[in-house]
Amino acid sequence: MIYAVGLSSEGTLAHFAAGADGLGVPVRTVDLRAAVEQGDWWLTLGGDRPARIGEHTLDPEGAYYCRITDLSALQEDPGQALHWRWLTTALTAWLDHIPGLVVNRPSVRSDNGSKPLHEHALARAGFPVPASVTSSSAERLRAFAAAGPTLVKAVSGVRADSRLLDASDLDGFHPWQGPVHLQRYVEGRDVRAHVVGDRVHAEEIVSTAVDYRTDPDAVFRPCELPAPLAGRMVRHTAQLGMAFAGWDFKVSADGTHWCLEVNPMPAYDWYDRRLGGAITASLLALLQGRHR
Repeated sequence: MIYAVGLSSEGTLAHFAAGADGLGVPVRTVDLRAAVEQGDWWLTLGGDRPARIGEHTLDPEGAYYCRITDLSALQEDPGQALHWRWLTTALTAWLDHIPGLVVNRPSVRSDNGSKPLHEHALARAGFPVPASVTSSSAERLRAFAAAGPTLVKAVSGVRADSRLLDASDLDGFHPWQGPVHLQRYVEGRDVRAHVVGDRVHAEEIVSTAVDYRTDPDAVFRPCELPAPLAGRMVRHTAQLGMAFAGWDFKVSADGTHWCLEVNPMPAYDWYDRRLGGAITASLLALLQGRHR
């Protein structure tokens, strides 16, 4: 049995479930919001013990596609906040220890939540990564921005649009406003690639915007990555303990694929629709054990 675990109203999980239904693959959607509202779950740690969430009995030998979100911070009712925290804590611990396939296990070695650490790890793994600086020093930040085209990006893994920054934008900056993460801007086309087991689904994006996600006129088209790069991505994804990841690149005029990010829980539906459901099909094949 394949389980889709998360919020049934969330776009990516709903897209996955609908794609499975269209392909005739049985998938059981486990809605965490309904479980919290009902206060009905039972999880026992031990590696091979079934669990129950609401009306669903979870098989520890099953296959799981997970988009687990803890909404405790958004609850006005302290009791509901505790329910969210208890359920997500217990569920992630259970998923980390069952023998079944989990995409992706909550304990995967993702450093995506800290951009400086994430970029350092990618560079150590052999991927070209644009130069960056993270600092609360106005002098260091200004010097970096003055040396070439510069992006300001979120320091954490919180979703935020990137934008160009000029050294003069830092006039009046105070250390208590930091830290700020700056990265050298690479001009060129964008590439978004999804690794699913040993398969890579890539799209090239041509846009005049600094951040193509803000550009309604961006042009997307399927593309093939260089074989050595695709192989390295598949290996590194596996080394991180993941079976599914979203990779972002910027391709400069000389053909260098500059690595920007590896997302351990990509919202892939936007890309999958343009690829005719190929990413969902690969995810289902992986969860059914039909490829690595």
